[in-house]
Amino acid sequence: MSRNKPTNATHAAHAYVSGGIRTACFGGTLAIVLAICIPLILYPAEGERIINRLFTLITRDMDWLYLLAGLGSLVLILWFAFGPLSGKRLGDTVEYSTFSWIGMLICAGVGAGIMFGGAIDWAYYLGYPLGGEPAGSPKAMKLSCAYGLFHWGPICWAIYATLAVPIGYSFYVKKVPILNISQACSGLLGDRVHSWPGKVIDILFMVGLVAGSATALGLGIPIVAAGVASCFGLNHGFGLEMVILALVTLLFSITSSLGLKKGMHRLSDFNVYVALGLLLYVFFVGPTLFLTKTSLNAVGLLATHFVRMATATDPLGGSSFTQDWTVFYYAWFVAYAPFMSLFIAKISRGRTVRQVVLGPVILASLGCGLFYMVFGNFGLHLQITKQLDVAALVNSVKGATAIMAVADFIPFPAAFKLIFSLVTAISMATTFDAVSFALAATTTATLTPEDEPTRWNRLFWAICLALVPLGILLIDGPLSVLQTASIVVGLPVLIVLWLGVAAFFNEYHRTGWAPAPIDASCAPWTTKEKENGHESH
Repeated sequence: MSRNKPTNATHAAHAYVSGGIRTACFGGTLAIVLAICIPLILYPAEGERIINRLFTLITRDMDWLYLLAGLGSLVLILWFAFGPLSGKRLGDTVEYSTFSWIGMLICAGVGAGIMFGGAIDWAYYLGYPLGGEPAGSPKAMKLSCAYGLFHWGPICWAIYATLAVPIGYSFYVKKVPILNISQACSGLLGDRVHSWPGKVIDILFMVGLVAGSATALGLGIPIVAAGVASCFGLNHGFGLEMVILALVTLLFSITSSLGLKKGMHRLSDFNVYVALGLLLYVFFVGPTLFLTKTSLNAVGLLATHFVRMATATDPLGGSSFTQDWTVFYYAWFVAYAPFMSLFIAKISRGRTVRQVVLGPVILASLGCGLFYMVFGNFGLHLQITKQLDVAALVNSVKGATAIMAVADFIPFPAAFKLIFSLVTAISMATTFDAVSFALAATTTATLTPEDEPTRWNRLFWAICLALVPLGILLIDGPLSVLQTASIVVGLPVLIVLWLGVAAFFNEYHRTGWAPAPIDASCAPWTTKEKENGHESH
């Protein structure tokens, strides 16, 4: 690229500026979100019927695509970790300690989902024949523990990290002052990322992220409400859930307004310490030997059955487990993947490519696995010893109510429920703090590594994020409603995800790993640019 020609950074700095906001992406996404939410709120019964039809259509016909995408992401991550780019760095100075970095990854990527799934996923799984074993049999029970580790394990985090390196390369190495998904596709689209193709990509990403986020809130809000209702003798109804939703929205609106370093960074650290405390408490006051042996056995089953779990489509129709659960999780992760890749890239300044991809895939997978090993296996112990039929309970009451029933068997149950609910609420807040940052960054015209999107922009999206779960809570339908919200939005986002991967390799093949020769007069975070008033805010 000649220094006498406009660079990508030049276009990026001036293409969308309208008060610092990309008005097309901002307005387009808002319009689509409202078009989805208003009918759900006004016509919940019809909305549930449509959602259930979409669930059946996509999971039965597109399951193979999601499974291949998951394996493709894992192969890609391994290439990044051990290939020629493994030692390259994204930028210069490391911003966050490793503990805070991993804590922010987990808090952003799992939210309330791990609190729900870690506790009772295994009970839902027992309703299916697993690995050719009859539903509810001892061998199926063992596999149900391993499947929890699989669903929140390496493939999950590989999907999350798929675009982390391409986005980090553009932002920190090439120093393009744009932090959005369309910029990762510039290797294929060129300057068209600044026109309608780029806007369509970013709108798809933002709509997918908002709708996918509804699943996390839709799982988490009932947990907090059930904990509060159980401890204080309140009625667990729609009114209480709305109060909890409003309080959680207020919490992540406050942390969002404070920014990543002052808000989410500190809240994530606090939440990780409290969550670890809960895990240790249950591990030591519960059946410690059983938890240890069952967890070790689950890790072994995961290792020996990994390929089978990752490729099982059950073409003869013996079980719908893959479609109901593995495809659901994969689609949820895909809907979140561009956001998580963007977030991973943002907080990974100064880290090597190997660290950026193996940190999530290994360390975050281990962190998620602990919830299944401790909380999940504690509930399984109640099932096996016939103290509580959790498997029957999840089919008769809400999952959140079943979690609180399990908690009644932990010493000092009221205190545990309150702290468990607190961790769930903070997990939701940190997730949506990161989500509102990603949405605000995508609608911001230019952004430097030192800056964050404007406060009002972050707050606006923080409040908007409550609209979709409001509609889903009004439906008050089964878990499949939440599953479908992720699956439907995951399909178009999957296309965007791999378009970004193809664009990165196309550019890498042409130019190698090297910064673009950006003219100092155009680099938006040089002194000259700041003096000319081209900062994002």
